Amino acid sequence: MWTLDFEEVAPVLKAVGMAEAKSEPLDLQRASRELDVDFETLGLVWEEAEKIGLIEFGGYPPGKPAILTRAGRQYLAQRGRVGDPSLFFLAEVIGDLNARDALMRAGTILVDEFRTAMPGGWMVEHAEELAPRAFRTAVDERLAIDLFASCVALTARLSSGDAAGCLAEEIVAVELLRRARYLLEERHENGELDKGEAGAATNALLQLFDLFGDDDVLLMFEMEEPADAALAGHSPINQRLGTADQRLEAWFEPFTPAAPTGHLSDPP
Repeated sequence: MWTLDFEEVAPVLKAVGMAEAKSEPLDLQRASRELDVDFETLGLVWEEAEKIGLIEFGGYPPGKPAILTRAGRQYLAQRGRVGDPSLFFLAEVIGDLNARDALMRAGTILVDEFRTAMPGGWMVEHAEELAPRAFRTAVDERLAIDLFASCVALTARLSSGDAAGCLAEEIVAVELLRRARYLLEERHENGELDKGEAGAATNALLQLFDLFGDDDVLLMFEMEEPADAALAGHSPINQRLGTADQRLEAWFEPFTPAAPTGHLSDPP
């Protein structure tokens, strides 16, 4: 992972912003001369800034201006005082730096809470809080351990920009979002973020479902009992939409391309 240098990146972002304001494409050759930056170096900065969502390439039609994204404007406003881990975390799907930071920290909290619950003897009770209400009575020690494994696996996948590997990991992701929202609310209450910044970051959290491809897992949190998952599976609409099997026995079936290893298992 390349560490961004604010002094190198800022001129490029500002040039993009000015070109965007004029509805003009950014000429890198000319920008290289005007910024007195080696063209090859400028290209590397441009490529990395685009990769982590600070700018968006104009693309098609030819001549369309590049865009300085919300994350790019935040990076400039904070004068680059953004930790590299949160800057790069889920950069391809989350367009707000505060949301990226909240999700990354929430993942650490999720894993740490399980680490505390396991030797404390209340791991099952903790796992029940993560599970949708309809399935909480089914949580036993084995399922709690598998949900802990799902927490670890999910945070590792997200660090690599990968989607959840099974339904259980998506269930954990719902709790991850809840913790991230709490962290943003806390920063607002502490005066670190104003209401608009906190609200924009909270809305950006839902972009996580763009990585997953859908937000079908949220339906599980509206169910009253486990049998509702079986009924949902027989729904013609859900079958047509390709909604994943949400029955308890399918929670750990791997999504493509995840392999059936560790807490994941082949379909029965």
